[in-house]
Amino acid sequence: MIRYLRLWRELFITCLLREMLFRANFIAILATSSWWFVMNVVMFQVIFGHVTEIAGWTKYEIFFLVGTSHATFGIFETLFMVNMTRIPDLIRTGELDFYLLKPVSTQFLISARYADFEAVPNTIVGFLFVAWCAAKLHAVFSWTALATFALFVVNGVTLYYTLLFVSVTISFWFMRFHAMNIWWQLTSLARQPAEVFPPALRFVLTYCLPMLVIVNFPVKAYLGRLPLAAGIWALVATGLLLALSQVFFTFALRRYRSASS
Repeated sequence: MIRYLRLWRELFITCLLREMLFRANFIAILATSSWWFVMNVVMFQVIFGHVTEIAGWTKYEIFFLVGTSHATFGIFETLFMVNMTRIPDLIRTGELDFYLLKPVSTQFLISARYADFEAVPNTIVGFLFVAWCAAKLHAVFSWTALATFALFVVNGVTLYYTLLFVSVTISFWFMRFHAMNIWWQLTSLARQPAEVFPPALRFVLTYCLPMLVIVNFPVKAYLGRLPLAAGIWALVATGLLLALSQVFFTFALRRYRSASS
């Protein structure tokens, strides 16, 4: 484990140094990539000019959810997104051969080889916005609540990774399968308060296709609204899905035809 963490650190630093070679472009990206976040906040500000709550969520609770959403998906996009989009091409072109020859886990290497820093502002601004919303909600600060929040943010990032990785692995069978188009739509569901969905759909999006776990659970955990059983289930489910993604990838490799085949 320590070996992989060190390798991931070195890969991350290498990508950062490459970005810094083009400083003007890097700064422009950091300055403009949070516009979507700002527009999302403005939209809810307009909505709350006419209502006092949405499905039992008050204005600053919704804003807390928005900030957590942008921070969580910002982390994912920085660490994994560019790699997820590359996997189908690696399979189709045979470039996966170069990863299979490396003396490390292939799944780790194709998942962590590159980092994309365009989403870094969303992550920073998202967490700052969360802190501001917590103050507005007069939420009692405690290290336990903060640690629980952090735990479920990490869990949400990991869960989204496993779901997306399993989806792109289908490219071993269907090389023209565009999983990313589907997941962009599902991501919009994950950003919403769970209570806006009908009970049946909420159950599906929590326990069958657990998109609502990604963002809703960290917020509810910090605000003390997450049942213990649901929290334990979320952590166990993520662990099981991560193991499943490894098993499924190993199975899918049997379908791979290298460039030399």
